[in-house]
Amino acid sequence: MLEGLRSIWFHHPEWVTWFVVASYVAFIVAKGIAKTRKIQHTDDFLLASRNVGFFLLFCTMGATIIGGGASIGAVGKTYEMGIVMLFVSMGWYVHLIFSGLFVAPRFREARLYTVVGYFGHRFGAAPRFLALVLSLFFSVFIVAAQMAAFGWVLASLLPRLSQWLGGTAGGGLGLKAAIVVGGLLVVAYSTAGGLLAVIYTDVYQFIVLFFGFVVTLVLVAPDLFGHFGQVVAVSPPEFFEPTGGRGWTYLLTAFFAFLLGEMFAPGYATRYCVGKDIKQTKLGIAGVGFFLALTFPVILFFIAAYARWRFPDIDAQTALPMVVRRINNPLVSGLMIGALLSAVMSSADSALNSATAIFVKDLFEHQLGRRDRGDGKTLKLARLCTFLLGVAAILVAVAFPDIIGLLLITYHVWAPAVVVPVIYGAFFKAQGPAVGRQVAITMVVSTAATIVFDHTRFARSLEPAVFGVLVAIGLLAGLRALWRQPRSGADHGAPDGTGGAEAQPDERVSTAP
Repeated sequence: MLEGLRSIWFHHPEWVTWFVVASYVAFIVAKGIAKTRKIQHTDDFLLASRNVGFFLLFCTMGATIIGGGASIGAVGKTYEMGIVMLFVSMGWYVHLIFSGLFVAPRFREARLYTVVGYFGHRFGAAPRFLALVLSLFFSVFIVAAQMAAFGWVLASLLPRLSQWLGGTAGGGLGLKAAIVVGGLLVVAYSTAGGLLAVIYTDVYQFIVLFFGFVVTLVLVAPDLFGHFGQVVAVSPPEFFEPTGGRGWTYLLTAFFAFLLGEMFAPGYATRYCVGKDIKQTKLGIAGVGFFLALTFPVILFFIAAYARWRFPDIDAQTALPMVVRRINNPLVSGLMIGALLSAVMSSADSALNSATAIFVKDLFEHQLGRRDRGDGKTLKLARLCTFLLGVAAILVAVAFPDIIGLLLITYHVWAPAVVVPVIYGAFFKAQGPAVGRQVAITMVVSTAATIVFDHTRFARSLEPAVFGVLVAIGLLAGLRALWRQPRSGADHGAPDGTGGAEAQPDERVSTAP
């Protein structure tokens, strides 16, 4: 038997990699489905009963933010741009620090479900409806993007699997089949266990993800640092310049684009609401932001520098797969593929769960008036929504596997419309119908301005998302200064007089700091 294992290791290493990947994926799906028995009502499914401690929050937020873009895409961009990407990509993690300390406590305090509910709670019906439309659009395409990334990981790192599924390595029918397989796995455990399953599987996914990248860096480090002079010599001069040869304006605007692009996205906002208490919420969300900001960009930079040295003329997006192949260890390859699948699956299941929460709480319950009567029908509706949304995202990913352009549109639309109102709501206590109208105008105008700006030549020097947020800041400040409402008791209550759809009358609390 030992001889047989040696033969497989040396002569068929891909079989070892397949076994490691298959075992890991089976473990994740089984763990997720096992949480089904703990789902008794809708809050269990959508919010894990608001009973999540800081360590679980730490892991689930970390796993959610490190998706395909923050792993495969970030290594590729670092390979292309150099050390400037190390500083720019910290924007992803700084936004967690800010949200954890200042915004997430407001969501948890008000007992909300979604970012849409926050808009209704603070600003009224019109901003809530706009946030609903944007959130659904954002969530569905984020899920589709992650499912497409899942397919690309399998198709590029396991080319024989792609061929076996009916396509050429890295594309064709094999890619589409890989997208379907990966998407159905995510849909299966998300439909069964809801957010409870997502959070518990995220613990394993985050550990495997971070450990996989650390192991990869440890294995390439002796070669990399032993020949670092050669690395510097063969790399373009701007590779090690703080601004990447693009100037400080680019560095700052790109940092803020990363900071603002997904700030308060539905998948993150749902996690603002699930902590055991405000202290646990702050520790988990801000804590993982600090941890990742200090570690992950540095790890990815050195992996990208190694790829730049060993593979100077490759497509940037293949940098990480090429490093994994060069290591030439089937166990490490299996671990890294598992890590990359973790990154993709955790982002996909988080977006899927948040989209379900938006459909159930914001569309069916608030807009259509369907209430949860405790008879299990709303829980069934939530599971059905998860399944149908997942299938829709799979179809989008299969039809448009290269949807980066669509993702950029979602980022450019999301940040200008959402970031400024949420921050305003967290730090200022003014409410009332006039404030709601001002916020609604700001959301529509800043989004339209960003879309127009994105098609001008000026978008090359200033990130559209940053431009849109600047427009939103100026517009909301101007409207608040010019459109003052008479001070009265009603002006400082909830805009619709209800205190928000989610908050119960005896739970209504001020969102003022």
